[in-house]
Amino acid sequence: MTLPAGSRLGPYEIVAPLGAGGMGEVYRARDPRLGREVAVKVLPASFSSDPDRMRRFEQEARAAGILNHPNITAVYDVGTLDGSPYVVTELLEGETLRSRLGGGALAPRRAIDYAIQVAHGLAAAHEKGIVHRDLKPENLFVTKDGRLKILDFGLAKLTQPEKGGPHTNLPTETAGTEPGVVLGTLVYMSPEQVRGRAADARSDIFSFGAILYEMLTGKRAFHGDSAADTMSAILREDPPDLSSTNRLIAPALDRIVRHCLEKDPEARFHSAHDLAFDLAALSGTQPGESQVAPVVAGRRPRPTTVALVALAGVALALAAALVFLPNRRPARESATPLGRFALAIPPGTTYSPAEISRGLSISPDGTRVVLESLVKGRSQLYLRSLASEKAVPLEGTAGANAPFWSPDSRFIAFFADGKLKKVPASGGPAEDLCDALFGWVGTWSPQGTILFAQLPPGLPGILRVSDKGGQATRIVAPDPGLPLWPHFLPDGRRFLYLALRAQGASSVDQFSARELRIASLESKESRVVGRLDSRFEYAPPGYLLYVRGGNLFAQPFDEKRAAFSGEPVALAENVHYFFGPANASFSVSQTGVVAYQTAPLPLRLVWFDRQGATLGVLGQPSVVEGLRISPDGRRVAVDIGDLRTGTSDLWVFELSSGVSTRLHADAIDEILPVWSPDGVKLLFRSDRKGPPDIHEITVGQPGSERSTLEQPGVQQAEDVSFDGRMLVYLNDVRTIADIWLLTLTGERKPSPWIRSTFNERNPRFSPDGRWIAYNSDESGDAEIYVALTEGGGEKKRLSPAGGRKPRWRRDGKELYYVAPDGTVMAVPITLGPRLESGAPTPLFRVETDVENYDVVPDGSRFLVSTRLEKSPESPLRVIVNWDGALKETK
Repeated sequence: MTLPAGSRLGPYEIVAPLGAGGMGEVYRARDPRLGREVAVKVLPASFSSDPDRMRRFEQEARAAGILNHPNITAVYDVGTLDGSPYVVTELLEGETLRSRLGGGALAPRRAIDYAIQVAHGLAAAHEKGIVHRDLKPENLFVTKDGRLKILDFGLAKLTQPEKGGPHTNLPTETAGTEPGVVLGTLVYMSPEQVRGRAADARSDIFSFGAILYEMLTGKRAFHGDSAADTMSAILREDPPDLSSTNRLIAPALDRIVRHCLEKDPEARFHSAHDLAFDLAALSGTQPGESQVAPVVAGRRPRPTTVALVALAGVALALAAALVFLPNRRPARESATPLGRFALAIPPGTTYSPAEISRGLSISPDGTRVVLESLVKGRSQLYLRSLASEKAVPLEGTAGANAPFWSPDSRFIAFFADGKLKKVPASGGPAEDLCDALFGWVGTWSPQGTILFAQLPPGLPGILRVSDKGGQATRIVAPDPGLPLWPHFLPDGRRFLYLALRAQGASSVDQFSARELRIASLESKESRVVGRLDSRFEYAPPGYLLYVRGGNLFAQPFDEKRAAFSGEPVALAENVHYFFGPANASFSVSQTGVVAYQTAPLPLRLVWFDRQGATLGVLGQPSVVEGLRISPDGRRVAVDIGDLRTGTSDLWVFELSSGVSTRLHADAIDEILPVWSPDGVKLLFRSDRKGPPDIHEITVGQPGSERSTLEQPGVQQAEDVSFDGRMLVYLNDVRTIADIWLLTLTGERKPSPWIRSTFNERNPRFSPDGRWIAYNSDESGDAEIYVALTEGGGEKKRLSPAGGRKPRWRRDGKELYYVAPDGTVMAVPITLGPRLESGAPTPLFRVETDVENYDVVPDGSRFLVSTRLEKSPESPLRVIVNWDGALKETK
């Protein structure tokens, strides 16, 4: 059907033809009802008998008709006239991207501007379940005002296609000079499309990457002399580096393009929204903006505040990486305040990093954060883009801790199962690199060397290994002091670390003995740079970040001289800090973004009766981890934390008078007290001599503290048998806790009671000493079990639907535990040669979660440590543009 000017198609008056193609003819038309000009695309009547063409045309109309986005051509109407279907869209004035390219490259700022707009349009389509499948410069239109529009959803595939619909279409646009050779569309197809497999949103992202590559270089990413050669290139070859064709293109932009062009769909950006965000952050625009700020040689645009939903309604600012002048961080042009926002914890998890892990690590490019969260009591790594609320678990990272990134932001290293491992950030199986029985957070150089600190029972010191794997060798021995927290400087040869005096030092000495030292891969010598209280990280353009007194500081640091060069400036307060190993929970990118964990919120110690009525509170709200009621029910031992140091001291409360006594007053961490049966001593966990061991102290006798057990790994006292002859404790060497026993009379000989690949925790002796109750995740969720103390025998599960923290009544007639919903349960028990139990009965529920609890001897009252609020805000925070803001204060 050819429509002359002045003819009508339904209500539309044809003005002039605009073009024609395999999918129909396009006309300029006028809608007299609304007084506007439109574009009308008509499928010829001769084609309407072709079911495939008809289906594709109808699919275009359906797909585009449900989209409403400024970067997608608007569809106004569809209809049929004399057997010829048509679709009416907005009329665009301008030219296709193909015409705009004109056989050459675009300026980088213009290319990124267009790319951001395409990504926004794709994100809108993908959210509606629509995949374009034929993205190419011919289907991208640049209007006269610079707005980019995505055209032609004629090949779009709904995520849930109609039954019987084909999954692929192989386009056959020819190159003109080579009749029959598939080139024009083929060069933008994804590997899965070339193979004839189903395409999804990630296929569009591959095509997007090919288009962006062409905009930046003027050359096609994949090209061959024939269609077969082009297909082979798409499937097997990588295009040349962008920086090799244009020196003004920074590696950060090259990484984004290559992330789009990964052969494996799983390795690409998982959403166009994330892609748009990364491009916007790189260019300094807001995610909703399209215009890229002008670039001045030797300077980069000032990043602007970006709206991002991290928690409902939270506003934040994103710092941008240098785009057009690589390897420099020049001065910024204008003042922009720091941006701050909270980072949500993955649903269904709790955030409780180990004491030797900062718990979170931000990628060097500042776009993603890996989080160490607990799932059913076991750690798991989650990856989250700062552009998205969704956190994705990383395959093969169960039991992982202390993650850190590769310099190119492609891999994440971590410790698990006594090994140092790495996993692709894009997803995939984890790979063992070397043995690391008790490894700590490491550092990764651009040249492929990894350093990490290790404590006994492994070889102590700072160890070196290739990121390809192999045998780790020691590069720094524990002299002087215990070397921890290595961190490479930008040259990848020199590194800083902390040397801690771990043996026999007083608290005052320990503060002064934390030496910041510099060493090199090429020498065994080291020298003192200064003294720091916490671990640290270097960030360009020349700062060292660390924590002191619970505050996060950035201090100018000349990395070439390895010397401080200015006064520290506070960035954040109330940052989680743990004095013992000098740990501080923060992580810094190379692009002006820092993430950190706030200090724990105070808890209340509340008395409840069996019906849940509140009977009073004990002491003031504070940071409490362990509490234990004395065997006679007259005193309570509690560890109370100091937010300045992150460490805790032991206190004893007299319940009759309310008077409390502090048993320690130092920067050593003493936690989780356990009473001896006679109420004379407390056994507790202490890091006075390095990794936590078990110590004991006689209450009321200052200076009576002594070591009870020193053993490799982390030791934690849990309970003493009622006859005082046996201690049950946790031994945690490879991040999986096992239960051990220690005889307290005669020769103190430790022996394992339960060793498994599961987490067994909270063991408690029965009053007669024959049984131990504990919780284990061997079934997947934490459940309550009891087993015979002496050798094997009967093991019985008491909780039907989850439980933790078992506690015995003094007469042994009841066992209590906490159900997953926070309800305190009571199980009737009959002790004897065989343990008999009844059905668990709910007593009361604590609305704000039970962090810890204990019960008086007769079971009439419960002392519960509980949060002050039901749903506390996430403890994770992000600061952006901190370095730029510091420059403005100079």
